[in-house]
Amino acid sequence: MPMRKVSISFALARFVFLSFLALACITIVIVVNHVSSSFNAQQEQLLEREMATISNYYQQFINNRLIILQEQGAAPLIVQSLMQPENNIGQLQDVMRDFSFLGKHHQQSLLDFEGELIYSTNNNEEFHHTNASWLAPLLNYKQKQYFGFKLINNEYHWVLARPIVYNNGVEGVLTASIAVKDMDHAVVTDSVKDGLSISLKQDELILGQFGGQISGITRTKQWQQAGVLIEFTFDDAVINSAINSLVMQLSLLIVFAVLFSTLLAYYFGYRQLVQPIQHLSRATDTLEVGDQAQQLQCDVGIKELANLTLKFNKMATKVQSREKALKASYQQLAQSTEDLKLSESQLVQAEKMASIGVLAAGVAHEINNPIGFVKSNIEVLTGYGAALKNYHQGILDLLPDNKQQALQALQEKYDINYLTEDITPLLSSTSNGVERVAEIVESLKTFARQDSPEKTLADINEGLKATINMAHNEIKYHCQLTTDLSPLPLVYIFPGKLNQVFMNLIINAAHAISDRGTITIKTYIEGKNIVISFQDDGCGIPKENIDQIFLPFYTTKPIGSGTGMGLSISHGIIEQHGGKITVTSTLGKGSCFTVTIPMAKQP
Repeated sequence: MPMRKVSISFALARFVFLSFLALACITIVIVVNHVSSSFNAQQEQLLEREMATISNYYQQFINNRLIILQEQGAAPLIVQSLMQPENNIGQLQDVMRDFSFLGKHHQQSLLDFEGELIYSTNNNEEFHHTNASWLAPLLNYKQKQYFGFKLINNEYHWVLARPIVYNNGVEGVLTASIAVKDMDHAVVTDSVKDGLSISLKQDELILGQFGGQISGITRTKQWQQAGVLIEFTFDDAVINSAINSLVMQLSLLIVFAVLFSTLLAYYFGYRQLVQPIQHLSRATDTLEVGDQAQQLQCDVGIKELANLTLKFNKMATKVQSREKALKASYQQLAQSTEDLKLSESQLVQAEKMASIGVLAAGVAHEINNPIGFVKSNIEVLTGYGAALKNYHQGILDLLPDNKQQALQALQEKYDINYLTEDITPLLSSTSNGVERVAEIVESLKTFARQDSPEKTLADINEGLKATINMAHNEIKYHCQLTTDLSPLPLVYIFPGKLNQVFMNLIINAAHAISDRGTITIKTYIEGKNIVISFQDDGCGIPKENIDQIFLPFYTTKPIGSGTGMGLSISHGIIEQHGGKITVTSTLGKGSCFTVTIPMAKQP
C-alpha cells in the first residue's frame, strides 16, 4: 500500500501540535498540583486568621456586656435598693426596665447578699438564678465576674453576673441573660463572609449555630474562659470553584498557545520548506525561457531536495555567468557611448558658445556704428521737420488771402497738415526703437565680452541688467520679470562668467513656469557679502532631487534639450568667486536660488 503523501508544512504542523499537546498536558498537571498546594497553604492561613478574628469578636461581645453590667451595678439606686429594698422597689423597677446593652434589652435580675431575688425583669424563675452554683463565689467575692451558658425555655442563654461591692463588702449580684442567637446578629452577620457555618459546643452539646448547614473543611478553636468549643465549617465549594476557574483559564491559555504554535509551525514549514521547492520550480521555468534565475539555498533538510538544488545551481551558474558577462559588456559599451555623447554635446556647446561670444562681440561692434549714424540722422531729421513746419507756417502768414486759399487747397490735396503733425511722433518712435537697439547691442557687448585671466573691478548690477536684456526674448511671452536692485559697490569678479550664471538661473526659472508666472530678481548687501536671489513661482523641485541638481549632466529635460551642465557650471563659477549658491524649493509653489558673492579686496 503506497504511503500517504502530505506537504512538509502540514507534517511539521502535525508534529508540533502533538508534541505541544503532550507537553501541555504534563504542564497542566504539574501547575495544577503546585497551585493547589500553594492555594491550600494560603487557605489554611486565611482560615486561621478568620477563626481568630471571629473568636475575638465573641469574647469582645461578652466583655463589652460585662463592662456595661458592672456600670449598671455601680448605679446609686441599685446600691440603695440592696440596702432598703422596700423603699426603692418602685424606682428600681423603672430603672431596670430601662437598662439596655448597646441598644438591646435583655432579661436582668438583682439578688441580695444572701442570693435572694430582689427584682427581675422577667417572672420566669429560670432567669432569677437564685440557686446557681456560681452564685456563692461571687457573693464571697472570690470571683469578680461570671459568664456561662444556661438552657432556659429550650433555648441556650449567656448568663452574665457581676457582684455589687459597697465598702469592701458584697451587697448583692446583678445578672443578665442574653440569648445565644443574639450573637448571630451582633457579631457573625457583620464580620463573617458567605460560605461559613459556626457552632458553639460544650461536651458535644450544640449551644448555638450560626450560618447555614454546609459541608466542607471543619476547624475548631477552644474558648477557655467560657469552656466552649467553637467549630468552624468552611464551604469547600468556593475553593473548588476558584481552582476549577484557574484550571479552566490555564487550559484555555495552553490550548491557545498550542494552536498558535501549530499555525506558526505551519507558516514556518511553508516559508522554509514548501516555498524553496516552489522557487526551484519557478527558477527552472525562468531559466528555460532564457531569463536570469537566482541562486537557490542548498541547506535544505531533505536530501533529494538538496541534491536537486545543488545541481540546479551548478547549471544556472554557468548560464548566469555568461549572461552576466554579456550584460556587463553591453552596459560598459552603453555607458561609454552615453558619456561620449554627453562629452561631445558639452564640447560642441562650449565651442558654440565661445564662437557665438566672439561673433556677438564683433557683430555688436559692427552694428553699433550704423546705429550711431541712424540715431544721429534721426535727430537731425527731427530738427529738419520742425524747421519745415515753421517755414510752412511762415509762408501762410506772408501770403495774401486769395493766395492762401489756393495754398490751403493744395495743402488739403496732399494732406500736408497731417504730414507735418505726424512727422514728429513718427521720428520720436523711430528714435526710441533705435535707442532700444543700441541698448540691446550694448548689453550684448557687456554679456559677450571676453574675461581676462584675472578678476576685474565691475558692477554686478550692470552685468545683471545686460543679462536680463539678453534673456528678454526667452521669457517675455509667459513670464513677468520684476527687479529690486539695491546700489552695490564695485567688486573684483569675472564679469562674463558671472553673467553666464545669471543667464542659466533666469532661463531655468523661465522653464520652470509652464503657463504664466513671475520671476523676481533682487540684489542686496548682507554683512560682507553681495546677495543675488532669483525667485520664481513655477513647478518647484522634488525634495529627492534637490541634492542632485548641481551634479554634472543631471537634467530633467528630454534628450536633445540640454546637456544638464548649467547648474553644475554655475556652481563651479560661484566657487571660483569664493561664494556659494543655495536653493530652497516647494513642490508646486516655486523655487528660490540665492547667489552669495563676498566683497573681497583686490586679489
